[in-house]
Amino acid sequence: MIYLHHYEASLFSEKVRALLGYLQLEWQSVIIPSIMPRPQLMPLTGGYRKTPCLQIDANVYCDTAVIARALARETGDETLFAAGFPAARVAEWADSQLFRVTVALNFRPEALGPMMKRLSETEIAAFQKDRAELSKGAPMVSYSVEAALGYLETYLTDFETTLSRGGPYLFGEAPCIADFSVYHCLWFLRNNAVNAPLLDGRPGISAWYERIHAMGHGTMHSATGEAALAAAKASEPKVPALAGPVPEPLVLGDRITVMPVDYGRITVPGTLAAIDAEEVAIARETPETGAVLTHFPRAGFEILALA
Repeated sequence: MIYLHHYEASLFSEKVRALLGYLQLEWQSVIIPSIMPRPQLMPLTGGYRKTPCLQIDANVYCDTAVIARALARETGDETLFAAGFPAARVAEWADSQLFRVTVALNFRPEALGPMMKRLSETEIAAFQKDRAELSKGAPMVSYSVEAALGYLETYLTDFETTLSRGGPYLFGEAPCIADFSVYHCLWFLRNNAVNAPLLDGRPGISAWYERIHAMGHGTMHSATGEAALAAAKASEPKVPALAGPVPEPLVLGDRITVMPVDYGRITVPGTLAAIDAEEVAIARETPETGAVLTHFPRAGFEILALA
C-alpha cells in the first residue's frame, strides 16, 4: 500500500501528487505538519525532515528523485525516464535551480504576506525558527528578488519556445520526469496570487500546464500517521535489485550514514542494504516500525561509513 506523507502547500509534494495522477495510482494521504515536530514520520525516515516522503509498506523513500523512480519501478512504467540523460538533467535543474528561483519569489514579503496574515505571532515565530533550523547555514532563499525575476524571465521564454517547436511535452509526445519537475515549480508560483501573473501571456506553457494538471492526483484516501506506522510494522521491507557497484571502501552490510548536502543536513544511520548509481537503501529498525528500508538518491546526498 502506498502512503504519501505530505502537506497541501508543499511544492515537492505536488510533484509526487501529479506523478500519482499520471500513473493512475490509489494511495493513502497522510497529512503532516508544515513544521516540526512530526512524531509519526520520524521513525520511518530516521530523522530526514524534507517533504514529502513516500512509503510503500515497509519501504520508505526520501526525496522526490528516488520517489519517482520507486513509483516507476512499482508500476512497471517505461516512459517516465525514457528520455534519458537530457530529461534527467532538466529534472535535476528544476528541482534545484528553478526551485530556488520560485522560493525567492514566493518568500518575498509582498508574496508571503497573505499567508502570514493568517497566522498568529506564535505561529509565525515557530515557522521562522523551523525554516532556520532546516537551512542551517545553507539558505533556501539565495537570490535577490531582482535576480530571481531575471532568471525566471529567461527560463520561461526558453520554455515557451521549446513547447512551440516540439510536442505537447518537453521531450515529445509523452510526459517524462522533466515535465513533472518543472510543473511543480510553476504550480508553486501559480498558487501565489502575487506571482501568478508572472506566468501570463505564454500560451504554450499554459496549455502544457493544463495537460499535466488534468491528470489529477490519482485515487486518494485519507489515512493517519498511526496507520502508516502500523502498515510498516505489519510488512517486511523489500530489498530492491540495485546493481552496485558499492563505493569503496564500503561493502553491503556496513553501518553508514546518509545526509543531504544542501539543506536539512540531518544524518540518517543504518545498514547498507542496496546501492546503485541512482539510489541507496539502508536497513533500519525502530519499535514503532519494525524493520524498514529507507531509500535516498545518490546525487545530492553524502554517504559516510560509521566508525
